[in-house]
Amino acid sequence: MKLKLPKKNENLYGLLFLSFLSLGVQSYLFHFILPTKLIFPWALYFSCLLFLRPYFAMVFVFLLECLLLRIHFLKLLYTNSAFESADIFAWRQALYLTSYTDLIIPMIIILLAIVFLRGMSFKKRKLVFLPVFVLLLISCVRQIQSKELDNSIGYVMRLTNVTYVDWNFAVNVKENGILNHLFLTLPVQKIPRGGHSFRYPSNVTNRMGKASPDVFLILCESCYSNATDFVTPIAILEKMGFVYSSLVSPVYGGLTAEAEFEALTGLPSQRFKGVDYQYFAERFSKRALALPRVFHESGYNTNSFHNNIGSFWRRNVVHPRFGFNQSFFIEDMNWHGNINESFPEDDILFKKALEEYKKNLEADKKTFSFLITIHTHGPYREVNDDGGEGDYAAKMKTSVNQFITFHNRVLELAKTKKRPVIFLIFGDHKPAMTISFYKRHIFNDDFFVSVDGEKDSFQFASLNGSQRVIYGRVPLYIKSTGLKNSDLAVRFGEQIKDRPIYCLPGIIGKHVSLNSQFYGYLSEICERLPAELVDKNVIKLVFKEELYGNILFR
Repeated sequence: MKLKLPKKNENLYGLLFLSFLSLGVQSYLFHFILPTKLIFPWALYFSCLLFLRPYFAMVFVFLLECLLLRIHFLKLLYTNSAFESADIFAWRQALYLTSYTDLIIPMIIILLAIVFLRGMSFKKRKLVFLPVFVLLLISCVRQIQSKELDNSIGYVMRLTNVTYVDWNFAVNVKENGILNHLFLTLPVQKIPRGGHSFRYPSNVTNRMGKASPDVFLILCESCYSNATDFVTPIAILEKMGFVYSSLVSPVYGGLTAEAEFEALTGLPSQRFKGVDYQYFAERFSKRALALPRVFHESGYNTNSFHNNIGSFWRRNVVHPRFGFNQSFFIEDMNWHGNINESFPEDDILFKKALEEYKKNLEADKKTFSFLITIHTHGPYREVNDDGGEGDYAAKMKTSVNQFITFHNRVLELAKTKKRPVIFLIFGDHKPAMTISFYKRHIFNDDFFVSVDGEKDSFQFASLNGSQRVIYGRVPLYIKSTGLKNSDLAVRFGEQIKDRPIYCLPGIIGKHVSLNSQFYGYLSEICERLPAELVDKNVIKLVFKEELYGNILFR
């Protein structure tokens, strides 16, 4: 039986069918209907009428909405972070994360292409829709430049009392629809303005002089372990003299750049919306007073290493601005694999870092090296419904063994020059293995909106301070050799325990005796209770905009 669609008033019927389908999807997925969610879909529909026949325009807009919703739910599942417009501008990064997707996404893309090609129609009478198309483009451009909704679509949203839920993007998608949400999240972050507080001395000095240790700070991708509920191969470091402690990551399952931002700046990444690396990149000052620059101005040679492409999270732009003398990425590591198909092992990362350390020792230079691993990156292959734990443990074992080899070789080289060394290796976030954490009672029912045992059903609820600490808790392993104060690692671990990652630079500065006014302030702040330090209201109160402006944009 062939489906017959009305041939008269096709434009109107297309609009009605789109409204029905769009509201139906919102009701099915969110059990929530708000007609104002149709503002952007309607504007997009009338714009598409310029070059598509009405029913094809209707299907095209609806499929586009379905595609964006699928991407949103996948990102939410793996990272507990909503899809936003900044992700569209960073689309190249998605090419390296294809293993996270499913068949639904390519199927919808194919359908979109078919609908577009089959529905194309260019007629003079369609020029009546050109003003709508132009207004849509102008509105999007103006929305990127301003947060005040001072454009045509923004005016309609203000008129209909659309509420932008900027404090929770997942709720914003639910209440306003994915297309309205992407429009509302278009504005680019404005550069934080500086102020009169925390103006730093022009010369940062290191009070330990030549006794200062070489420091190796290693961000271990998705590395997690605890003493009782979830022991993984990284725990073997305790048997090698490392002291176990814990940090609280701002992210879960992904968004490594946010944890990295905190480790390198001493500032909370949650203070501003979106991923700071993505939003600011070239707008960070070339003299940003991040941890690498403090080390550099204290006489250290500062290098960063990552066995992924340099453009990922725009590290090739950010790292030099943060004060690294040199940054080395997969392009510099003589690796011949395909990063789109599989992530490399971490031995090439450690090999490169070792080469540079040898050069520093030969030149009698102190070393600060920041390493970012990748081999333990998800997703993890499931075997016999193990939630991917077996694959995760196998990857972890490989990476840890390669780190141990690196660690041993560094100590051998340091000994030849009688150099003291500090190792700090920490997880950037928990792996995206929510079911495993639930089964092991690390997360209980209170952490989720609802739980029915299915992977897709584990959507995190709004968490309180103590829950945020558990949610973000990751391991930190500390070891020091060759220093007079042999208990440094123990004291470091006690002071940093369950503090956010942004506390790291303050404690590092304290124990390496880096002279920084901000690090003294940061150390005092981090004496507060962990639940306070992850509270967004406390963060907003303590870490004022001018602080970011003075440190990163001066």
